[in-house]
This record gives sequence, C-alpha cells and structure tokens, in this order.
Amino acid sequence: MKEPEQKLVVPNGWLEALVRKLRVQGTRVLAPVERDGAVDFREINSADEMAANYVNTRVPLKEILFPRTETILEFDQPSGGDVVFSGVEANAAPTIVIGARPCDLSAIGVLDTVFNWDYHDTFYGQRRANTTFVGVACREADGNCFCGSVAGGAGENEGSDVFVRPTADGALLEIMTERGKKLAQSIDDAAPAAGKEEPLPVAATEERFDVEKIKGWLDDHFDDDFWLDVSLKCLGCGACSYLCPTCHCFDIVDESDWRGGERRRNWDCCSFALFTLHTSGHNPRPDQQSRCRNRLMHKFKYFVERFGRRACVGCGRCIRVCGAGQNIVNVLIDITRAEAATSGSA
Repeated sequence: MKEPEQKLVVPNGWLEALVRKLRVQGTRVLAPVERDGAVDFREINSADEMAANYVNTRVPLKEILFPRTETILEFDQPSGGDVVFSGVEANAAPTIVIGARPCDLSAIGVLDTVFNWDYHDTFYGQRRANTTFVGVACREADGNCFCGSVAGGAGENEGSDVFVRPTADGALLEIMTERGKKLAQSIDDAAPAAGKEEPLPVAATEERFDVEKIKGWLDDHFDDDFWLDVSLKCLGCGACSYLCPTCHCFDIVDESDWRGGERRRNWDCCSFALFTLHTSGHNPRPDQQSRCRNRLMHKFKYFVERFGRRACVGCGRCIRVCGAGQNIVNVLIDITRAEAATSGSA
C-alpha cells in the first residue's frame, strides 16, 4: 500500500460535477459502462452512465494504453516509384479514466516495465503520459477474484493517480501523483481530510494459496507430468491472455495492396501454436503442454527473475472466460501443495 501525498474528502455528487466539468473542458472521460450485459470502459458525458454494480470490466484497462490493433507505420509506392514510408502518431488525447479496479491498476506497473525495458515504446508512452487514472476500492468480489493472494487486495492503491475510498456520505480521495494533484484542482467542494473519515469496507479476498511457494516449485519442475495434466484442460484459444491485464504479447503484420499499405501491431498470445513457429518449421514449444507451462512460468518465475514482480494480479478474468473450465487458482493451489510436500512443510 503506497502512502498518498494528500487526502481529500468530498460529498456525494462530487463525481457528477467532476465529469461535467471535464467534458466542458473537452477532456475525454472513460468509465465502466454496461452495454448488452457486459461492462467495459467507454467514453461518457455524465456519471449517470457509469455501471453501478459489477465486479470488474470484461476487457482490462490495458486496452486504453495498448490497443488490440493499431497502425504504427504507413507506406506508399506512387506511380511505381520508390516506396515512401511515413510515421504515424499515437492516438493519445488527454484522457481521464474513472472507476478502475485495483487489480487492473496494479497491472499497469507490469506494462510500464515491459514497454520501457530495453526500448521505450513511443505509442504506449504517449498514451501513458496523457492518461490519468482514478481508481476505486472494490466493494464487490466474486469467487474468481484472487487479488488477495497475489497483488495486495481490494483496497490496494498502486497505479492510481487518485484513489477513491467510498464513505457513507461521499468519498475519501487519496492523491497519489502530480497528475492526481492536477485533477484534484477540478474537484468541487474538496476539503483536506480531518482523519475522522471512515471508508466503507472493501471486498474480502482471502489468501487462497501461498504465492511465495509457487516459484520454488517452478524452479525445479520444468520437466514434470504436472504440465500434461494442466494442458489436457486447455483449448489453446487465447481468451485468457487477451483478457489478462498484464499479458502484452503482440505480432506485427503488413497489410497492403499494389499501391501501399500499413504496418499494424496486433495482440497475440503464447498459447497459439503459431506463436513460436520458426520459418524453418521448427517450433520450440510444439505442443499445448509446453505452451501451458510457459504461461505459468512467465507469470510466476521468468517475470519475477527479470523484473522483480509477478505478472499476475488476481483479477480472475482468465477463470471467467475459459470455455474449458480451467481455473488458475486450482492450478496454483496444487503447485503450493506440491512444494509443501517436497519441502516437508505444512
């Protein structure tokens, strides 16, 4: 839990007034909106459009910074001459995102690490610099949520510029960053917190497995029959990766006709057989067993070793969307038990 730079209290109605003011200023405001039975981040003009009762959005927050598909280069060949290349600017309009859940906000830290690791991704970076995140503590959870086991729980404020803790007659706002301070200047009737404000309880997300034991078992069990058992309940459809807030794999393709075209970046998935297929025909992960293993290893071993943090935030989307009923929590519980048995600990 990060210590906020400032705490403010606001009365009921503060959010509607803020959204109205931001829209008058021409700022793009995104928030969870329910449409056709699904809740996703959409542009709003009024706080009344926001979904009231939901556990999480269908598609994670990452889509705002890292779109499903985007053009990164255009090329043309006028009149049969030389090919002319032209750069493309990222669609990075100033944006306020309201209502993000703690798990999704925690995942932004994972994406920040990846897209600024050995190369600064300008498309991601421009959107990141122009986006302010207003997180909200979770007051609802379902049986698929497991943030309490991996990412700090329903009241975690990491990744927010402003973090909202609802109270009985308004909200307690935690101002976390300079962007948050700037946004707070637009909030009417905000007053410094007096220390007596009592936030409403957050959703209970119990610890369902010992995450510290996961990596120890993975370190020693690359070749294990366990991976075959896991893969037998995997269709390789990629839905889990597409809806995972930390998954960041992409492919780059050229789409063209005889006059020119564009180079596009599209979401991709390590569960696909073609993901690691070489031009030679060799595939270092030729079966679903090795691909399922890679997904778990990446989130709980490889990413930890390289960046010092896990690439899973416990949002539960992979469980909700899996058509074969695969449940990563059950898999991680099995690993925890196996490690405990191996080490002789309870």
